[in-house]
Amino acid sequence: MSDYESKPPEGEEQGESWLHRLSSEEWLAAARGELTRAEQALIGKQQRSGVAQARRAAGMAWNAALQQIVDATERARYGRSYMDHLKVLAEDTAVATAVRDAARSLVSAPLEQTLVQLGAGNTQLARAAEIIIDEATRRVSGEGGS
Repeated sequence: MSDYESKPPEGEEQGESWLHRLSSEEWLAAARGELTRAEQALIGKQQRSGVAQARRAAGMAWNAALQQIVDATERARYGRSYMDHLKVLAEDTAVATAVRDAARSLVSAPLEQTLVQLGAGNTQLARAAEIIIDEATRRVSGEGGS
């Protein structure tokens, strides 16, 4: 059995094996790497790539947070995809307003830039992903959250 086919923890549903293919720490590390790539893409005005990577970074981090949720029904509410996670986070009153706002900005971000900007690109979406990564990190470390 490879690292990506690890058996879910005792009592875990087989349908959630995707969530446990990485540990919480590995999901967070992957999220930080994706965040770096998102920021570089956004600085370089590669909007489609930057938005996709920022969304992925936030979603990867939220996978780590989901591993901390004991209730299977609560975990399932967040869905499987990164966009599913972000859509639920955008409306979840159990998380801080800053986290909801960050998720909303990532969900609603356009994939195409309509205005030509002078200078470096806007990294605001990378900052939004970073807010979600920080919240997931707090939850994994036991500093807060459900």
